[in-house]
Amino acid sequence: MTILLATFALIFLRAMQQQHVIHGQFIAAAFTPYLIACAEVTSVLLVVHKGWASIPWVGTGGALGVTLAMWTHRKWRAR
Repeated sequence: MTILLATFALIFLRAMQQQHVIHGQFIAAAFTPYLIACAEVTSVLLVVHKGWASIPWVGTGGALGVTLAMWTHRKWRAR
């Protein structure tokens, strides 16, 4: 479950970063990589510890992270 949350955070942040860049949000684009770095290191450490058994958790966390990021960014831009 921890791997799912770490991967969710990583993919959510990467997708949000992409949207920040596309929409020219310079401050958010400059701040987000630090959060991405934390989530990425956490994900890598957990996956290395768990091995191949982490695949379903990583896939599910990624799917949830990217779809929520898409929804969140649309709502944020609409306001």
